[in-house]
Amino acid sequence: MSVSPTPVAPPPESPRPASGRAWLEERLGLPGLESAILGGQMPGGASLWRALGSVAAGLFAVEAVTGIFLALFYAPSVTTAWASVAYIQDQLPLGWFVRGLHSFGSSALVVVAGLHLLQVLVFGAYRRPRELNWMLGLALFGLTALFALSGYLLPWDQKGYWAKLVEATIAGSAPVVGVAVQQIIQGGSAFGNLTLTHAYAVHALVLPAAFVVFLVLHIYLYRKHGPTPKWSLSPEQIATRTVAAWPHQAVRNAGLGTFALLIVTAAVVAHHGAPLESPADPTSSYVARPEWYALPLFQLRMYFEGPLEIVATMVIPGILTTLLLALPFLDRGRTNRPSDRPRVMVAIGLSVAALGALSTISLAKDAHDPAFAKGRAEEKSRGETARKLALKGISAEGGLAVFRNDPLNHARELWGEHCGGCHGLSGTGGDKGPELKGYNSRAWIRGFLENPDGPLTMGPAKLDKGMKPVQGTSEEMDALVEMVYAQTGAPDADVARAARGHDLVPQKDCDSCHEIDAEGENTGPNLKGRGTLSWVTAVIKDAGHGRLFGEKNKMPKFEAKLTPAEIDDLARFVVAQKTAP
Repeated sequence: MSVSPTPVAPPPESPRPASGRAWLEERLGLPGLESAILGGQMPGGASLWRALGSVAAGLFAVEAVTGIFLALFYAPSVTTAWASVAYIQDQLPLGWFVRGLHSFGSSALVVVAGLHLLQVLVFGAYRRPRELNWMLGLALFGLTALFALSGYLLPWDQKGYWAKLVEATIAGSAPVVGVAVQQIIQGGSAFGNLTLTHAYAVHALVLPAAFVVFLVLHIYLYRKHGPTPKWSLSPEQIATRTVAAWPHQAVRNAGLGTFALLIVTAAVVAHHGAPLESPADPTSSYVARPEWYALPLFQLRMYFEGPLEIVATMVIPGILTTLLLALPFLDRGRTNRPSDRPRVMVAIGLSVAALGALSTISLAKDAHDPAFAKGRAEEKSRGETARKLALKGISAEGGLAVFRNDPLNHARELWGEHCGGCHGLSGTGGDKGPELKGYNSRAWIRGFLENPDGPLTMGPAKLDKGMKPVQGTSEEMDALVEMVYAQTGAPDADVARAARGHDLVPQKDCDSCHEIDAEGENTGPNLKGRGTLSWVTAVIKDAGHGRLFGEKNKMPKFEAKLTPAEIDDLARFVVAQKTAP
């Protein structure tokens, strides 16, 4: 008896390899993700106003990408922070551009976020059922401010150091918790390494994580409730004009975002990156000013002195924040139409006007303050010098040690201690003596001859019966300038023109006050060898000597206050100002 074999089922066919997109769709659910990102409707139509939130999110992405790049080269310690930022700014290829995008992008983010906040207020988009999203938006704006405030300390330059010190002091003035908050900011009882590492950790780790969480929630609620239609549209018009977010609103988002990025890029290129001042110096008398967005609060402090300062720094900002958070519950308007919300609109207008007025007052005050202008000019010069010296390398001590690359470093210290209070080096004039920037250059000498009692020359000294302006033709003035210039021993002096100037001395009655023989004394200084190292040394020792300024002198003697070596260093420093940057 034969048994028929049991049929065997054929092996299953192997699935055909799916395309890359199909493979990803099967595993990630791309259609759902795509719908979540690109889906949604725009009641009442697409609008550039509604693009502000997306532009702010895009700028945050720029901050994140550039921040990661900067973190690869940044070294967060008081001895390495400034040096690493100087390296990024001046030596790393395109480092200046990336750092500039990060810095100017931060300011742009504050501006766009502020405009978005203002748009939400005007449109009434904080009203039911969007109360929670309004609060999340306020939280995101606060985080943006904290990003900016924590970020500008990181270079550990003069601006960041002193601004953060002021902030810590303000926080310490708060009742009950002030001291504890100040110590948290400082990382202890005083500014130091922990201050910087705390700020870096908050800026690079804590704030980004919090921002992303709040931003995701903010976008989710925005998609859930949808944008608020403009108040002027009727329900029928809203329904008729409703369009899909993609591509109608997406195109506007991309266009406005590109425009904002182009403005930021233009600012970066125009300034060749973000500014970097000289290394933080706790012993300096730096005139601190906050960033532009903190100027209103800075100016407000001026109106509350002593114990009342807390009113400007804590009470008023606290009340405004509380009112903003509670606004959805305080607004009793029938609709989101501005005319139905007069109190809210008046409050918005007054707040914007107050912020603008306080900022304008602060800027105007500084613009008319000679001491502030002098301090800024001196810091600009010091910062440029520090960055040039950093190109030669920085020792392990970092920061202020960069000035040791300057052979005149000791002289700079002596100048700051003994001379800076009277003379200027920034081109803005001294407080009690002449400006010495470009000292003994042809331009400096001409300025002195044409206006010897001016603000950049002897005017601040307030001498009795000082020197009168020299009158003459352009050719005569050139000759007299060259004659004085030649006394410094300058190798490029025009001998023939200097001789012509020497002949003009009696004609212009210069010899009634000045001698040119190295020995004679008169009512003015002897011009023989004027501006040479030995002549400047003699002035520093005793400017009241008969061959110098005599009885008109107001400059103290330094012969007994400084060693011969220190006087020599100072004299060389002054002589070097002719060609100093």
